Amino acid sequence: MRLALLNFVDSYSLLAKGYGKVTYINLLSLRYPKDPERELNYLERVHRFFSYSISNMLGLIFGASLISVILYYYGAMIGQIQLLFACTAVVATCVYLISRYVDKHKLEGELLANLLISRVTLGCVIGVLYGVAVFLLPKPIEEASVLFLLCIYLASIAVAIFQYSVIPTYYILFNFSMLIPVMFYFVIFPSTFGYLMILVLISGSLMFISKGFKISKNEIHSITVNLRLQAEVAEHVLTRQKLQEMALYDNLTKVANRHLFEESAENSLERAKEQKQSMALLYIDLNNFKTINDRFGHEVGDKVLIEAANRVKTKIRHTDLVARFGGDEFVVVLENYNLDVVRVDLIDVIRGVLNEDILIEGQLLELRASIGVSIFPNDGSSLRDLLHNADTHMYNQKKH
Repeated sequence: MRLALLNFVDSYSLLAKGYGKVTYINLLSLRYPKDPERELNYLERVHRFFSYSISNMLGLIFGASLISVILYYYGAMIGQIQLLFACTAVVATCVYLISRYVDKHKLEGELLANLLISRVTLGCVIGVLYGVAVFLLPKPIEEASVLFLLCIYLASIAVAIFQYSVIPTYYILFNFSMLIPVMFYFVIFPSTFGYLMILVLISGSLMFISKGFKISKNEIHSITVNLRLQAEVAEHVLTRQKLQEMALYDNLTKVANRHLFEESAENSLERAKEQKQSMALLYIDLNNFKTINDRFGHEVGDKVLIEAANRVKTKIRHTDLVARFGGDEFVVVLENYNLDVVRVDLIDVIRGVLNEDILIEGQLLELRASIGVSIFPNDGSSLRDLLHNADTHMYNQKKH
């Protein structure tokens, strides 16, 4: 008995240390944690707990069936056996429905914590129903019947520990809710055999729970490690995406940079050649950007560039590409466009939206744009030629 108690205390301390920087109260608390560092761990543990509960409904009913068979064999009243079994089946059904609801909706927050408390409470109710079975045995009680029930009780505790190791509070409360009625019975009807059973129940339950704490420590540690690995992987993916974005997109305007433009434009040109389709290249220059930048400063100038890029993006298809070519110059790649639409309508639309005044920091800024266009195959068969011709057309327009 003393050895079992020492193992219990040592295992509990080991579990608390393995859980991290939490107190014993936090370890056994069913409430939703306010600490963000513990929140993910709590969510993972609780959702695993409810996931296991779904498959445990038949196990609860099976335990009630074994108890009913023992009661019937040793002469308990049929009506009482049926009532005990029916109550257990109803509670087990409630456990199943709550667990299915949580598992389906992936709940969080206080609602999840409240349902967890309800689930643990229902488990304690089943434990009490198992425990009161000893009161249904006819007097004088046969020692063999108690031994059979004792085996079922200890087996139920072991199953609860192995299945629900992620929530130590559950199997602790389930254990005592089942054993307290049994021990109370032997206190009411004292006997040497009864005292021996109390000793066996206490030492056995402490031994099982001490083992359970070690299992819980490993399980919780595994969850913690997995969450850390997931966080590191997510951070690695995010860092990789940021590096890729920095390599391919302009840091200021978030449109494609020169490198991505050249790569995408070459691919578009190859497709146009293979499929014998047209491809247009627009070269855009913000005429008075330097004046705005010098007068109002680089911060305002940056906002003008961002606004200009966004305005261009709203007027092209999502399959087209807009890129910042350098300074206040942008280029647009248009695949398989109607040539007349590009030369007249689209250029006028983009020029019109860029020529609209921009309100930045209380200043109404006048912006003007020049746009040159070159079209494959009429204006060149290489990207270099298309860029040169579009730049030339833009420059000629700018002079006028």
